[in-house]
Amino acid sequence: MEESTPDFSLIVSNNDQAAAQALARGDFVQAYLLVHALIEALLRLFLSIPDGKDISFNDLIHKYRAYLEEEHYPIPTFIDELTQFNQRRNRLVRQLWRKGFSFTNRQTEDAARMAVMMYGLFIEWLETFDPEITRMGFRYDDGD
Repeated sequence: MEESTPDFSLIVSNNDQAAAQALARGDFVQAYLLVHALIEALLRLFLSIPDGKDISFNDLIHKYRAYLEEEHYPIPTFIDELTQFNQRRNRLVRQLWRKGFSFTNRQTEDAARMAVMMYGLFIEWLETFDPEITRMGFRYDDGD
């Protein structure tokens, strides 16, 4: 039996909707982690990293930096933001075990809202290099 390839745009859309719903209901930890997963998928797609290849988020950032250098782009746009975003995700996971979900969730609201904003801006930025990036389901607006 042949295994079919899932429609990646449906998966992205589903995760995007789940992140928006989590944010709306005040589940900021889940929203942040879903946005982190979406940005990781976006980087993997943009950099043509094969699905299932074991590579860390930090390595993706390094590959993205190398891409910008290859393009002779003088400003390492989004490198610091992605690095801080990943560090915050790591701290968030540690806080879940140290301080519990309720405390961590309350402390994560601003970070989750900023993560959603950064995600949209990053999609828009990457689209300047690859106008087809949104065909895979990544969107930077509410579709209105």
